[in-house]
This record gives sequence, structure tokens and C-alpha cells, in this order.
Amino acid sequence: MKREATKQFSFRLPKSLVDRVERCVRSVHASGLDLTRADVVRLLLNHALDATDCKLELLIAPQKKANGKRNNRRASA
Repeated sequence: MKREATKQFSFRLPKSLVDRVERCVRSVHASGLDLTRADVVRLLLNHALDATDCKLELLIAPQKKANGKRNNRRASA
């Protein structure tokens, strides 16, 4: 990532999301990269913004499960 001036940005996250970030950090470390949690969050946030271009329908679309099937929580509610 290109180095540029930074600004502090803090927020609270649900434990389940923090757990997912921590798993990602462990995966990155297992691959041999020595990135901080903040580095990984920046990479994930940048990727999400690039992938969705902040289009609401992409941001709130049901997430795909690991096996490729859509998570259909709305249908079961």
C-alpha cells in the first residue's frame, strides 16, 4: 500500500467481527508476513471499498458461505 499521511480512526466492533479479523491476522502470519492487526484491517477495509465502490446493494447483499451457497438468513426470519 502506498504510504500517505494517516489520521486516527477508532470504532467498536462486535466480538464476532474481531474474531474474524484475528483469524485473518493469524493466517497472514502463518503465510510468513509480519503485519500488525492495524495493517490487516487497513488491507481488508481497502479491499472492501475497492470491491463494492460503496454500492449499497453490494454492501448489504447476503454473504456467500465458504461452500459457495448464499447465506439466506432473511428467508428463515
